[in-house]
Amino acid sequence: MKKKRIMAAMAVLTMTLVAGAQTNDGYFVGKNYVSYCDSLMSGADAASFVDLGHGYAKDKSHVYKDGGILSFVDPATFAVKDGAVTADKPKKDKTATADKRQEADSSDGDDGNTLLDHILGTDEPGNRYAIDGQTVTYNGKTVKGANAATFKYVGGDYAADKHHGYYKGRILKDAWGTGYLRYKGNGTAYDGVHYYSNGLPVDRD
Repeated sequence: MKKKRIMAAMAVLTMTLVAGAQTNDGYFVGKNYVSYCDSLMSGADAASFVDLGHGYAKDKSHVYKDGGILSFVDPATFAVKDGAVTADKPKKDKTATADKRQEADSSDGDDGNTLLDHILGTDEPGNRYAIDGQTVTYNGKTVKGANAATFKYVGGDYAADKHHGYYKGRILKDAWGTGYLRYKGNGTAYDGVHYYSNGLPVDRD
């Protein structure tokens, strides 16, 4: 009986090794794919994928935070040591426009955060939005109705497209979209008319 249990355990272990490996941070590396919290990470390279800890990971092409791609971060220089991230200055992207750079940092500049803070996701709580083709996700979940072509990360879990403002992947009531919504720091945002605190509308005298 004991021998059968051992053989069964070895069979399970063998199947796990063939199927892939689960990391401590929720990443799962399969033979030809990578997923995060059961959501497939499109484009991630399983052969070069490395879990760096604290929600960070990288492959030969990208750096990831909680399953989402961190824009303009060079995987060759990115590292995590004792919970602190280090990286060279953002690599130059010849195809990047001012609008694309704004996606990484489109705040008014008065919240005390640097461009690198936004890029590395150390803003509160950081950029967890990702765009894959025509689909926008937040923490791996689809942002319903979002327009990928005009979608911009604003900061602090806020984002906007040409139609709406968003907080944690949900539409902000009455918020104006891209070009208007600005992150002000400490969980607040402003679109020129409406103020929001942690995604909720607030009155300002």
